[in-house]
Amino acid sequence: MNATNVNTGYGGKVPPLFDHVREYFSLKGMSTDEAEIFYYHYESMDWESENGTPFSNWKTLADDWIWNLLN
Repeated sequence: MNATNVNTGYGGKVPPLFDHVREYFSLKGMSTDEAEIFYYHYESMDWESENGTPFSNWKTLADDWIWNLLN
């Protein structure tokens, strides 16, 4: 992975920058508002599951979030 991919929202590092989340949601055809809701939801959970396990890749969470919205 190169720096360009990380800067355009392709990096999976947790916690992500909001700009990366916004770009990723945009690439998936989603709104900035939805990206913000997603970001602050997981930010409020400190990017951990309900049992305290840290998430390892925010894109997996985002893909699940988007899938649930569309289905």
